[in-house]
Amino acid sequence: MIVLQVNKFHFIKGGADRYYLEVSRLLRQAGHDVVHLAMAHPRNEPAGQDDAFVEEVDYHASRSPWQALRVASRLVYNGETARLVRRMAAVRKPAVAHLHNVYHQLSLSVVRELDRQGIPVVMTLHDYKPVCPAYLLMTGGKICERCRGGRFYHAAVHRCNLESLSASLVASLEAYVHRMAGTYGRVAVYLCPSRFLLEKVRELGLRAPALRQINYPLLLDRYAPAYGGPPVLIYAGRLSREKGIATLLDAARRQGVGKGWTLRILGEGPLRETMEAQVAAWGLEGAIRFEGYLTGDGLLEAVREARAVVVPSEWYENQPYAVLEAFALGKPVIGSRIGGIPEMVEDGVTGWTFPAGDPEALGASIREALDGPERAAELGRTARRRVEERHDPREHVAQLLGIYEEVRS
Repeated sequence: MIVLQVNKFHFIKGGADRYYLEVSRLLRQAGHDVVHLAMAHPRNEPAGQDDAFVEEVDYHASRSPWQALRVASRLVYNGETARLVRRMAAVRKPAVAHLHNVYHQLSLSVVRELDRQGIPVVMTLHDYKPVCPAYLLMTGGKICERCRGGRFYHAAVHRCNLESLSASLVASLEAYVHRMAGTYGRVAVYLCPSRFLLEKVRELGLRAPALRQINYPLLLDRYAPAYGGPPVLIYAGRLSREKGIATLLDAARRQGVGKGWTLRILGEGPLRETMEAQVAAWGLEGAIRFEGYLTGDGLLEAVREARAVVVPSEWYENQPYAVLEAFALGKPVIGSRIGGIPEMVEDGVTGWTFPAGDPEALGASIREALDGPERAAELGRTARRRVEERHDPREHVAQLLGIYEEVRS
């Protein structure tokens, strides 16, 4: 079977990109032919001879009014993407297209053109874009569902995209255009990694023929578990408001970080400078260590040497790889009870949970992890078994192929 995999980035920038590249490798290992459609970028992974790439677009670059208008029109409908789909349909004739994060750089023109070419479409939802022009269902750092039922003008009113009126207006317009055109209804099956995301997009008004829950897969070969560990906690992720980093630092301060235990912050983001200044004002630079972005073996080794991983998100997380990787390495997770996290982190079984945004409750969970090394090791063993049982790559590919065959017929 020839499968067209479509994603805006052909390199790992986030969880969606990681899954897109991972599932491509898994399908090839299972004997299927995979071609890609993505955006040209210097960081792209090596491409195959039949892969296709649209011109790179940087939506944050400064432009003249005329250039800005042209770029905005491409966000709603990218003609280059449509042309490449037509060419790939004629040359390779894919049996099915599997879409991921296609918005803006590729645009939803890919859905409409695939439909015209008679190629069935499956789409994995990695966020809430079909029901929220700003992706995250957040406004001003708080959960927001104002656009429920297609009332997308709220995104412009509240400047939800980049806190910019113009960007938010374009995002609202894009949402209205594709809702009125029925673009999202042209996707045969939406795949949702978390049950929470599936129920939420349905509740907020996604008009979809079918929604299915299917877990992300995880290749466990490179994850050698290390149960227990010294009194070190790890946060690995973006340093931004929706990730709950401010709540985590407050909780760590309350629990006497530096007095027998350490918090390692692995990641970059817009809040790094502010958070570092706050930690310095507390005099806790040695106890709360900002170590920058880590990936690959460096990240795995850092987690392996910790007692537990903290995921304090304050937005509706989907199925975070931070939790999956911690489990694979035998580490329990201290996770907020929001979005899809409670589906993964079972309190007292694979980790500890707390109400999102509550530093006192988070601190209590941290204290349990620090005071009970044997208990942490026990939860880590259960967490490892869970990821083995629920995220097996072979089972994931079998599920995907079944869905592909279903939409073809």
